[in-house]
Amino acid sequence: MPQHPLFDIAPEQIATLDDESLRLLIARLCKAELRRRGLSVSSVLYGGNQIAADGGIDVRVELPAGTDIAGFIPRPVTGFQAKAEDMPASKIAKEMRPETKKEDGTYVNCLRPSIRALAEAAGAYVIVSSKGSTADSRLIERRDAMRAAAADLDCAGNLHLDFYDRTRLADWVSDYPGETLWLRDRIG
Repeated sequence: MPQHPLFDIAPEQIATLDDESLRLLIARLCKAELRRRGLSVSSVLYGGNQIAADGGIDVRVELPAGTDIAGFIPRPVTGFQAKAEDMPASKIAKEMRPETKKEDGTYVNCLRPSIRALAEAAGAYVIVSSKGSTADSRLIERRDAMRAAAADLDCAGNLHLDFYDRTRLADWVSDYPGETLWLRDRIG
């Protein structure tokens, strides 16, 4: 059955979101996914000030190990980083491996501890860009940049990495009429 146009979200509408609205949308979508699967929404963690240091994770899903999950939430433990900007491959290493000052005063680019913890839990890390729009080749570049940023982990093979652009996010929103209406209200 075709969906009513009221419940379609265009990628251009996703592109209008600011950081806070993007984070809230991701959290709402995660909760909607869990409800649909009969899982507790208490497994979705988010909040606080969007511009506060978050360790690289804006929304976290923490389901018990072995929980059957797939799709937009690819693993029982999944961290989402919301970026209301375009995130080309050239920015991904800086996001995943920010410059950190060592005790001796020198700087080094280290993988965020939150991403390391996701790998140790055989989880997933997803960057969600509301401004990005990626063709297949650009999506591959972004995923490759994410894999390169995490390559020095002993358990890098355990970590599922993905990148959602505004088109994929629009598709996800369109699966949930309630979230579509919330988003339409949020963006005016």
